[in-house]
Amino acid sequence: MTKAPIDFEEEWSKISNGTLEIKWFYFPTTQSLKVDIDKIQEVKIQSQARSYAKNWGSGDFTTWWACDMKRNFRSHPERFYNVKVDIGETFKKGFTVHELDTFLVALRRWLKIQNIVFE
Repeated sequence: MTKAPIDFEEEWSKISNGTLEIKWFYFPTTQSLKVDIDKIQEVKIQSQARSYAKNWGSGDFTTWWACDMKRNFRSHPERFYNVKVDIGETFKKGFTVHELDTFLVALRRWLKIQNIVFE
């Protein structure tokens, strides 16, 4: 059995075979969350230089953020992005992306809708 090729992978997420894996998602176990990309209804992206997001967990009861303890303390936050995906559940799923262009190419390969919002 062959492994599915990896379209994108960073410290915080991975895209492979139509699945988005958000790493370090669950507290306190640090287990990943796997999301079928075809279930994504909307993607919102903000530069970390212009937005605040919880380092891990939820501060506003609308988004659950995967662990990134450096999220609000980077020396060059303009090079990192806060990404939120909405799959129609109560909480959106949030995580960090560094290589945004590569992430978007991989995501668009599997995404049925093109509802990507830059805030």
